[in-house]
Amino acid sequence: MIHLKGLKLTNFRCYVDASFAFSPHLNILVGANAAGKTSIAEAIHCLGFLKSHKASDQDLIRHGENYAVVKGAFQKDGENCEVVFSLSPEGKRIQANNKSFRQLSDYLGFLHVVFFCPDDLEIIKGSPAERRKFLDSSLCLLSPAYLQNLILYRKILKQRNEVLKNLGENQKYDQNLLKVLTETLVPKAKAISKERAKFLSELNPLVAEKALVISGSKERVSLSYKPCSEWDQKRDLVAKTTTAGPHRDDFEILIDGFEAASFASQGQQRTAALALKLALADYLSRKTDDIIIILDDVFSELDSERQNQILKLLEQGFQIFITTTSASSLSPEIIQRSKLLKIGRED
Repeated sequence: MIHLKGLKLTNFRCYVDASFAFSPHLNILVGANAAGKTSIAEAIHCLGFLKSHKASDQDLIRHGENYAVVKGAFQKDGENCEVVFSLSPEGKRIQANNKSFRQLSDYLGFLHVVFFCPDDLEIIKGSPAERRKFLDSSLCLLSPAYLQNLILYRKILKQRNEVLKNLGENQKYDQNLLKVLTETLVPKAKAISKERAKFLSELNPLVAEKALVISGSKERVSLSYKPCSEWDQKRDLVAKTTTAGPHRDDFEILIDGFEAASFASQGQQRTAALALKLALADYLSRKTDDIIIILDDVFSELDSERQNQILKLLEQGFQIFITTTSASSLSPEIIQRSKLLKIGRED
């Protein structure tokens, strides 16, 4: 089990130098819009994923500065641990108890952050890239082998696309190189798609279960994987790019058998997005105890009953952070059990 005892931010977003202490259970960050609540949530996300959930690394550095530091004091399995994430012109670095990680990917898996935010609706109604991002961010934390396959796949894919794009006079050489790259790429593609299919098949019943609870048994949500695995080199030669593979995969979110992106109301889409993230939290909890839950501005449009239902689904001893513009938007039961932190900008 893990929990974040304290957080220190230096030149991160709107913060020059700020420190926060947290409860190991429920924490509510209250403040006006642009007060810095989401920046705190974003900093915790960086300690798990080594990046923001939406912003570029450069945007995380306070305007006018050239570096930023996020320092987290954790208790993990009964022992204290300090993690330092830093950004500078030289790149990003991560340290845990003064140990630097030469490969950033070696750190991933120390902390699993499940991040709920209004932008989760894009997983439901946005482009396939949003859904692939959800798959990859979830699987990379759980499986080092998946992460390595994905890194290699993207590297080989880039090389193959360059050959297809620039196929020129030296056809024999280019065709031979294309053959080698294809033979290297396809096994990586199959391994990635296999892991994605397995993950979604295991997530599917959990999504259905969570959706029934938060919708009052009104909405049945399911997932359907849509791999793009029809390899066709002739088509690739015409298109001058790789037209099949995991980088073209997608999955559908269905509500009562209909595609949520096209046929569901925004309320139904929100239910599906919440169910998906709740299912992810449940799925991760069966693999690891090192989970922190962040609910960034997602409770404001939910009534007290639904807020309490969601927290009941999440509360398995994990540390939870809730951001809101007003504590009055939260149920009295939640307020009573939480540590309240009032957040305001430094500048």
